[in-house]
Amino acid sequence: MKNSRNRFSRKIAAVFLAGLLLTGTGCGRQTVTGPENYQENEIIIWTWDETFNVKAAKMAAEIYEEEHPEVSIQVITKEREEIQTDVKNLLSAELYDNLPDIIMLEDYDVQEMLAQFDDEFVDLTDRLNYDKFVDYKRKLCSRGGRMYGIPFDSGTAALFYRIDLLEQAGYTEADMQDLTWERYVEIGEDVYRKTGIPMLTLDPTDFPLVRVIMQSCGSWYVREDGVTVDIADNEALYQAMEIYRQLLESNVGRSVNGWNEFISAFQQGEVASVISGGWIISSIKARPEQKGLWRIAPIPVVTENDNAVAASNVGGSGWYVLKNSAHSEAAAQFAVSMFGENDALLDQLINRIGIVPAVKEPSVLTNYDTPDPFFGGQQVTRLLTGLETRIPVVNYGSKTYEIEDILETEFQNVLVDDDLETCLHRVQEKAEAVARE
Repeated sequence: MKNSRNRFSRKIAAVFLAGLLLTGTGCGRQTVTGPENYQENEIIIWTWDETFNVKAAKMAAEIYEEEHPEVSIQVITKEREEIQTDVKNLLSAELYDNLPDIIMLEDYDVQEMLAQFDDEFVDLTDRLNYDKFVDYKRKLCSRGGRMYGIPFDSGTAALFYRIDLLEQAGYTEADMQDLTWERYVEIGEDVYRKTGIPMLTLDPTDFPLVRVIMQSCGSWYVREDGVTVDIADNEALYQAMEIYRQLLESNVGRSVNGWNEFISAFQQGEVASVISGGWIISSIKARPEQKGLWRIAPIPVVTENDNAVAASNVGGSGWYVLKNSAHSEAAAQFAVSMFGENDALLDQLINRIGIVPAVKEPSVLTNYDTPDPFFGGQQVTRLLTGLETRIPVVNYGSKTYEIEDILETEFQNVLVDDDLETCLHRVQEKAEAVARE
């Protein structure tokens, strides 16, 4: 009876929270738009990032509406966390009339959502040829042998750098190839000495770089089963945290707080490089006066780890159709048609937003090997999709951000007492408790 009471309590809480969201009394803002603001036959999409996902969804909507005049599509911008919270509350409370039809989920969040709401997403297994997608992305959107999402951007990680700033310190494009982390730090310290510009930003409350380094070694916070916590004896995580600490404590890294400061730093030329997913290209290109000043290279390699490669993933996302939304069937047809089968749209998105297609055969796309003048004529898509095929496959499990919250808190002690090993053992104990929830 204890579990039944807990489920009932959670449902009551979800109804209360959803009510606050719908009436706009929660935290003084209206988070969920009520159905009275939607057209009767309108497909609703929730996604984030105006320069990337939102732009892609609006392009898809415009093309589809021209071919299907009976269909109307509205794209609503929300933050990733906001989408997660609102959808969870609405599903838990069974307030289906207020659901969007399509949502974007970050790859780290997918397994949690599919596990928690196992009958709330449209099964797309038989609607789409999933063999066209790269293996690690296909695995991310599946559960129990069934497919529930349409892979979008791959999140392929790369080193994006300002060649003009590095040239001021005497470095060339050749110097940025085949880097190890030791060499990257050496270059960063020298660049700072000569120019006063740090190499990259670091946010002590957000660990995407740790994820990049860890996955480049074929490891994650959990083992292959996606459940067993792997922190205390995780060699790759230990190495990633040591590199992170070294960057943070040297002049190579510059501390920032939050997404806006991260974006502003590289757009304003306050750092010389960015290590991120291919989706960051749209934010880099938001400063047209920097055309020709940027270059791309593979990420540095962890020399102490025999499994390490110069390829990894950070972020990445897919489209998911909610089964009990008002227009789930029409939404599924739209999503499959535009994001699953429309190579012409994908080809346009390479040029418009710099998407790294999550497909096995990107060479069939016209813009696949087009030189990009923003990056000095480099064939950006070819380079990134080449890295994509080398990304180690790991199981993200369903607790990535919960475990990372614990790690971020405990890591603050490492900066004081210099005991990373003890820190990881504490994280292991606390993460195991989270995994049991």
